[in-house]
Amino acid sequence: MARDYTLSAHLFAYEALRFEHLKEAADAGFSKIELWAMTPNFDVGDEAKLDALKNWLADLSLTASSFHAPFYADLSEARQGRWLSLADPDAGARAEALQKTTSALRAFRPLGARIAVLHPSAPGRAGDGDTYEALEASIERLLPVAEETDAVLALENIPSALGCAEPLADFVSRIDHPRLRICIDTGHALITEGENTKNAVARLAPLCAATHLHDNDGRNDTHQIPGEGAFEWPSFFAALDAQGYAGTLALELRRKDEPYAETLATAARAMKTLTPHIKPSPA
Repeated sequence: MARDYTLSAHLFAYEALRFEHLKEAADAGFSKIELWAMTPNFDVGDEAKLDALKNWLADLSLTASSFHAPFYADLSEARQGRWLSLADPDAGARAEALQKTTSALRAFRPLGARIAVLHPSAPGRAGDGDTYEALEASIERLLPVAEETDAVLALENIPSALGCAEPLADFVSRIDHPRLRICIDTGHALITEGENTKNAVARLAPLCAATHLHDNDGRNDTHQIPGEGAFEWPSFFAALDAQGYAGTLALELRRKDEPYAETLATAARAMKTLTPHIKPSPA
C-alpha cells in the first residue's frame, strides 16, 4: 500500500477554496487532494475557477486524485436538512443529483480526478425513504459518463439505511461493473457497524477503490484526526493490505478552532504513528 496521504478539501468545505488552502496542504507534506464539488467550497460550473484551480495545483505540485460528488446543492441547504440523493424514489428529485454529479465528473476530468466518491443516499433519517432500486437507476445513468471521463464511481458507506456495509457491498457486487466500487469511510463504519466494524471493513475491502480516514467516539460523526477516537487502525490497514490495496488514503477532517496549519501539522504527526501499520507497495 502507498504511504502517501491525500487531504480531502472537506477541511475547507465551509468557505470558498483558495490557493492559500492548497498551499497549507502542500506545506504540511500532502501531495494529493480530494476535491469537494459543493458550494461554497467549489462551483464546478465556473470555468474561470476551474482554470485557476488547475494552475494552483500545478504551481504547488499537487495531484487531484479524487473528488467528492455533491450530496447537497449548497451548504446553506444542507444546514436546513435539504439533501441531494441518487436513491430518491422520485425520478424528478433524483434529477438534480444526477445533473450535478455528471457536471462534476466532466469538470474535474481535465484535472485528473478519476475517483468520484458518491453517497448512496441522503444521510441519516433523511434517507429512510431512499431505495436501492432508485440508486441502481442512477448508477445506470452515471456509468456511461464514468466511461466517457475514465472515472470510477466509489459508493461510500454512510450513516443511513442504504449506507451500511453489508447491503452496500451486496449492491456493488450484484451490479458487478469495473467502474463501480466502494469508498470505505472509517468514521462512518465505526458509527454504523459498532462492534462489527472490523468485519464490516473486511467485507468492503475487496471492493474498495478509495478511503476516507477520520475518527470519532462511535456515536458522533466528528471527523477527528485518526488516533483521537475509538477506531482500530491496525486491523483496518491489515484488511486493505490483504487485498493489495493501492488506492487513495484520504484524510477527511473537520476544522478545529485553530489555524489550518496547526490542524494539518497534528494530522501529519498522527499519520506518521500509523505508518508502521502500512505495508509498502510492491516495487
